[in-house]
Amino acid sequence: MALPATPVFVLLALRCVIAVVSPVFNGTRMATLTDILGDGDLFVLGRSLLRIVSQSSVLVGFGLGGVLLTFVPARGALVITVCTFLASALLLRLGTRRRPARGDGGSALVRYSLGGARQILGDRRIRALLLLLWAPPMFMVAPEALAAPYSEDIGAGVAGVGLLMCALPVGTIASELYAGSALSAGTRARITLPLAAVTLLPLVVYAVTPGLVWAMLALALAGAGSAYTLGLDRWFVDAVPQELRGRAMTVHTAGLMTIQGVGMALAGLAAEFFAVSTVVTGAGVLGTVCCLLLVLEVRATARPERTVDVQEQATELRDGADHHMTGG
Repeated sequence: MALPATPVFVLLALRCVIAVVSPVFNGTRMATLTDILGDGDLFVLGRSLLRIVSQSSVLVGFGLGGVLLTFVPARGALVITVCTFLASALLLRLGTRRRPARGDGGSALVRYSLGGARQILGDRRIRALLLLLWAPPMFMVAPEALAAPYSEDIGAGVAGVGLLMCALPVGTIASELYAGSALSAGTRARITLPLAAVTLLPLVVYAVTPGLVWAMLALALAGAGSAYTLGLDRWFVDAVPQELRGRAMTVHTAGLMTIQGVGMALAGLAAEFFAVSTVVTGAGVLGTVCCLLLVLEVRATARPERTVDVQEQATELRDGADHHMTGG
């Protein structure tokens, strides 16, 4: 991509190749994380930490990328990016140890992968959790995809575009740091579904075409709702059999990337016919409806846990002790 003579259609094709590889890498990384941290609360916090690092990298990348482009051309920046990827590859190779595969696809790799995907999507509980993990990001990309025209509409200029793009990650980072460090696992589980149901509601403020500050606050608040993923991640790992976790994580990542791309395309298409404020408001309303329906589906597929009545258990222990003392 950094070669000067590379035509646009080749750049797009290479970008697609990157997009094909990315879900496999991310899925493998998430599955490996369960090997390292287990499938309990440590995994949830580890996955949250990775998201925080990723969102922070986005913010730093925007800033450094802008500064970098004032000194080097775009293709020069790509060369630097290539070097950073090579450094990452070397770090992964030397900093991680080999782990056994969960299954052997052999020569039937495609059939093996598709078979796992069918098993994952065929389970009603897993499918509901996946859809709830995908739905908010699909609608959340609308204000980001339309940040440039909205900034122009309210007269915020180029600086406004950068601030609008940063608001959502800032809210996400703050909420995940708080939820991961200050809330117990039980509390995170209790707020998961209510938070998922309302995370897109702040976008409705676009109906009044807010200024830059209010739009940024709305986006930061919407980003804060992403803390629902901490509880949902735990349920997802619990629902997926261990031998399918690598493929399940890959399906999750591939679906997330696809659904966000679809969301951006639909937002751009809608903006051709309606005002940007109307499109973002519509994304907030329609997304909230979809999330509410998915929350109901997740509740409906919840696997009942065995509960023990403490009073009955105490009574049984007391009766057992009495029985033993009387020599019964």
